Amino acid sequence: MIKEILEAIKEFTVRFVSSRLFALGLIFSILFAVLGLRLFNLQIVNGQQYLDNYQERTLAEVTTDGTRGNIYDRDGKLLAYNELQYNITIADNGSYDTTNAGINSRNFMLMRLAEIIEKYGYSIEGQYKIKLDDERVPYFTTGSEDERKRFIANIRGRNISDLSDKDFTWDAAEAFEFSKKRYRFDDIKDPDGNTVVISDETALDMINIFYTLRLTAYQRYQTTTIVKNVSEECVAEILEAKGELKGVDIENVSVRKYNYAPYLSHIVGYTGQVRADQLEELRKKDPSYELNDIVGVWGLEKSMESELKGKKGSREMYLNSVGSVLDVVSETDATAGNDIYTTISANDQIAIYHLLEQELAGVLASKITEQDLSDLNANVEQSEITIPVKDAYFQLINNNVLDSAHFGLPEAGEAERSIAATFAANKKNKLVEIQSELLSPTTQGLKELPQDMQAYIVYIYDYMTGKDSGIIDASNQAYRESEAYQAWKDDTINLRDFIIKGIDEAWLDTSKLELSDDYYDTENIYKLFVQLLIEHLNNDPEFDKVLYKYAIADKTIPGYTLLMALFEQGVLKEDPESYQRLATGDEHFAYTFLISKVRKIELTPAQLALDPCNGSVVVTDVKTGKVRALVTYPGFDNNRITEADYLKKCNADLSLPLLNGATQTQLAPGSTFKPLTSIAALQEGVLNLYTVIDCTGVYEEVTPHIKCWIYPQRHGRENVIDGIKNSCNFFFAAVGHMLSTDENGNYNQALGLERIQKYASLFGLDSLSGVEIDEAMPRISDYDPERSAMGQGNHAYNDVQLARYITAVANNGTVFDLSVLDKITAPDGTVVRTIEPKVVRQLDFSELTWNAVHRGLREMITEGVAKRVFQGQDIPIAGKTGTAQEREDRGNHAVFVSYAPYAAPEISVTVNIPYGYSSGNAANLANNVYNYCYGKDSLDAILSRDASYISALNVSD
Repeated sequence: MIKEILEAIKEFTVRFVSSRLFALGLIFSILFAVLGLRLFNLQIVNGQQYLDNYQERTLAEVTTDGTRGNIYDRDGKLLAYNELQYNITIADNGSYDTTNAGINSRNFMLMRLAEIIEKYGYSIEGQYKIKLDDERVPYFTTGSEDERKRFIANIRGRNISDLSDKDFTWDAAEAFEFSKKRYRFDDIKDPDGNTVVISDETALDMINIFYTLRLTAYQRYQTTTIVKNVSEECVAEILEAKGELKGVDIENVSVRKYNYAPYLSHIVGYTGQVRADQLEELRKKDPSYELNDIVGVWGLEKSMESELKGKKGSREMYLNSVGSVLDVVSETDATAGNDIYTTISANDQIAIYHLLEQELAGVLASKITEQDLSDLNANVEQSEITIPVKDAYFQLINNNVLDSAHFGLPEAGEAERSIAATFAANKKNKLVEIQSELLSPTTQGLKELPQDMQAYIVYIYDYMTGKDSGIIDASNQAYRESEAYQAWKDDTINLRDFIIKGIDEAWLDTSKLELSDDYYDTENIYKLFVQLLIEHLNNDPEFDKVLYKYAIADKTIPGYTLLMALFEQGVLKEDPESYQRLATGDEHFAYTFLISKVRKIELTPAQLALDPCNGSVVVTDVKTGKVRALVTYPGFDNNRITEADYLKKCNADLSLPLLNGATQTQLAPGSTFKPLTSIAALQEGVLNLYTVIDCTGVYEEVTPHIKCWIYPQRHGRENVIDGIKNSCNFFFAAVGHMLSTDENGNYNQALGLERIQKYASLFGLDSLSGVEIDEAMPRISDYDPERSAMGQGNHAYNDVQLARYITAVANNGTVFDLSVLDKITAPDGTVVRTIEPKVVRQLDFSELTWNAVHRGLREMITEGVAKRVFQGQDIPIAGKTGTAQEREDRGNHAVFVSYAPYAAPEISVTVNIPYGYSSGNAANLANNVYNYCYGKDSLDAILSRDASYISALNVSD
């Protein structure tokens, strides 16, 4: 039995081993054994090693910015803060290929995006230079013919040089249709394959997005912002549709916001992306600054950067090879910056800003005259200069109050179209005249030409020698040593001969002519050069303004049409009655209409940019040196200053809104310097309270002689108090001479200047005032002691520097570093630092000296040259007027320094009005500021007024 069983097993074994299954089974068994051993080795023996190798650990550090601190006024009103803003961005993230299906998917996405944006009423911030008018007709938004050509070349994907003149003949409709076809927006299908019909508005938005995106075609994944500051509802819809809006995202940005612009823009300033040179300086104090950081650029934002910026946070962590976080090593939270409290009151700034604007408007309205005489201001004093109304009309174009590029657009109004047609015809004629004049062998010298042709020729010369043209290098030695250059300066050569000399002597660059290899003689080169110049003039918007000036002057373009255009462009509110009256061509009505708009401040001094159009006021606490108000007119909107178009507009504005007049406008102090001269003379002992000087009207001890303002009359016998009260030029010229005379009776100009400089320095006029914002350095006069003693010479100070000086006079010699800061607090309100008054020096002068100067300043208000300005004023003010002449063809600068109450001074008020004609206008403004500061006037009352109560006041000093 057992034997049979063994035989059976043997037989089965033999059959099994000899079968194919055995071989196959054996092979699989071996393979599974090897696999098992391998897995054991991988997971058990060397598992940790392989895991560590797989997880490639990269140490990375990510920084986060701290929240910028706030800025407040002295009453706790918020001036600068941060606001979260949502922007729509788009990027080429490679989601769409260039197949027909890919292009259709991309276009369908752009259509969906455009529809959402349109639904919420937002506009695309793109670079496509075509818009639709109210009739849905396309038009170019390019500013010049050159820009239009560049745009057409761009949408065609070509260089300008590759295109012929014929290629640039497209109108906006043709360019629009080309773009639709090129981007295949005219053939979009939905997911079901049905053709989608889109409106021109949607097509334009799609083109604008895609055209702008293509500007970064070689920077894949770089985002382009197409809409800024969208609502949360819009954000929600974009995010909800994000699956189909590939490449579209919502960007959360913290945007710096400012209240009370433009009243405090020069003080608070603004932020912006750090510049390379600024970064290097900042890193010396804080190495954490990086290239793309937002930092303070101007004002307190800049000067208090280290306090406001906060501290960056950091997160140090290990990342694996695919960027996932493996381990956080350390983490430091970002901290908010400190808050700044200023000494400035927002309400005071607003009130004084409007008082200043009203003063400027009232003076300006008083100066504009209906007379149209070229010699209107010949042989008149600078305080009596007037402004022909044609100059005011021209400023509507010259200072871009009217958009001249809009005149010729389809949606332009009737008056605009009339101006455009007249100007185009006039420009064509003038260019022919200019070309004829330049090509004429008998062309005349500059003096013999009509006034307008003189201006055109000078413009051409300035263009050729300007940096942008590259035609003549004005620093070229061969040019500056040439006979032609000297002859032009002497006005003894015409422009034709001047250019020909430049061609012959090779200091005039003819490479722009792109001459062929053919031979050209000088005459032929000159003709080609004239053609080049004419082409430039034809496409130069700045030259257009020169043409407008003379077209308005000779009434080719009447002033009333420009006033009508103000209504059509929305500069003035609709007034059908006035519009129709202007349309009758009544020139006198046009003049009275303009004056009324200036007095109502519907056309502001800043817009017209005539004299005066800017000014500044500084109010200080004389007991502490704290600045209560620091007002500059005009201001700007610091919320918009980072917008390229707005910044460009501000830079082009002739009223200089970006210039902080209170800290940067340097002018001669005029007679406001006379109290300082009095102190110097009394302290140096060259005169005393009983010294009498006899003013005869003309001081003849120096050449040229110095006339007193009262000449041909005389002030007669005066002591130092009378000299200040009467602002007598003779008296202070004599004092300057006395300061220049040594104890032996020898006259020495250097001695006089040294003494004047010594006392000016003691009052801080040789250094910055201390205010914590950018400020220009002052300059003490260094020639002509007699005129320097009167406040002339080459003295140059700004408002804050004069405010520091008069503050020290008011408090009997305490010279402060002025300050606009009150305190610095932590984000939780804890006071980090209180900004205490800083005394630079105490001037230990005789009480008799102080009393004499104070009395002279008080009597100037009550009995002297400013008496009529302050008549009826019950606030006891002491002050000094100052008038400084800079140019014979423009009004005098108007300056006034003062303090009150006279017996126990509390505040000082300093006013500076460049080209303000007379210091009476500055004094009148100061009088109104005192009324406000002492409760005789209110902010509400000021805001309800216009400039009807103001007129120019002429004060002699």
